[in-house]
Amino acid sequence: MAPYIPQNYLPNLKKYKYQAIDKSFISKYVLAEYWNQLVKIFPLTMAANMVTLLGSLHVIVAVVLNQIYAPNLVETCPSWVYFAYSVCIWIYGSFDAVDGKQARRTGTASPLGELFDHGCDSLVVSLIMILFASTCQLGETWWTVALVFFALTNFYMSTMEEYHTHILFLGYFSGPVEGIISFSLSTLATGILGPEFWATSAYSLLPLPAFIVDMLPPLTIAQSVIAGMGVMLVPTVFTSFSNVAKACREQNKSVLSAFADAIPFFASIASCSMWLYASPEIRTQHLVVFLMFVGFAFSYIVGRVIVAHVTGAPFPKLNRMHIPIFFGTANAIAPSIGLAKMFDGPNELVLIWICLAYTAIQYAHFALEVIDTICTYLDINCLTIKKKPAANEAKKSE
Repeated sequence: MAPYIPQNYLPNLKKYKYQAIDKSFISKYVLAEYWNQLVKIFPLTMAANMVTLLGSLHVIVAVVLNQIYAPNLVETCPSWVYFAYSVCIWIYGSFDAVDGKQARRTGTASPLGELFDHGCDSLVVSLIMILFASTCQLGETWWTVALVFFALTNFYMSTMEEYHTHILFLGYFSGPVEGIISFSLSTLATGILGPEFWATSAYSLLPLPAFIVDMLPPLTIAQSVIAGMGVMLVPTVFTSFSNVAKACREQNKSVLSAFADAIPFFASIASCSMWLYASPEIRTQHLVVFLMFVGFAFSYIVGRVIVAHVTGAPFPKLNRMHIPIFFGTANAIAPSIGLAKMFDGPNELVLIWICLAYTAIQYAHFALEVIDTICTYLDINCLTIKKKPAANEAKKSE
């Protein structure tokens, strides 16, 4: 098996410099001082990646609670569960915001930090969307699918943009800041008001005449939020492509070739949608398992892009994580072209569990191998701060 980081690209790790632009007013004028004070609670002996990991584990705790109390994403949870969601996601977002500060405090900033941070973020983004779907009681529906796929698309486009521009761009409204705040406040409000709030007609919040409301399609508050995300995603994707095109022209690179880098991702999203359309029982009965499988596949795909970014390697396109996605889709649509399914009925659920196991194991192998390679080359530890060799003591006179 070829290494995830070829030897000839390892020297680029020492040349890499993280660059970011954050236009968020909330980051600058509201949360900046909070983050500056929060980072001080962590001892200088704690590695920044440990801060990242501890924050991400809070999302796992919330997901475990969700699977206990609302496994089908429609059940009403005790109020304290929604409060727990709010606290867990707020802690995750806060720790995610200060891990870089901790790295600078301890003098341990490295390309591994960006890779570890983005890797954790890519893993939890779909989980957070599943939690939000459960909070809104969207159930195993196309609305939940859209919610997750919109978030994955936004994340992927941001990562692709960073690869080509060498700058992480966070706009006036970004997932790591405003998205986390919105989720925390939404789940807090749900704990107080109850999830029934989300099923209220969205038009009840607007001073619209009755005859206009009658002409509009039925839309709940929860559905209007997702529709709004879809609308906002269009200019976000357009801006990412525009920034990529500008960077390519400045670097005398092919714009069309850079745009083509997005084709495998969008093909994967389309393929997963086709799979769910062709197998409605999967979407209506086993959607959470399916989305977890997709989440691992997505994290691997994004992880390969981030590794290429910090090492200056060519942009990764198709990889082994696309295999289960395209195979599963081919199996699902086989009857529409006159062929028999290899995995039909209950066996298709077995296939999804196999895909989940495959993607989880493959992602774990990728993460551990990349971490080991970078730690070995840069002579650092991942979750602890490696002590520097003490200076040689002066020879004592006899």
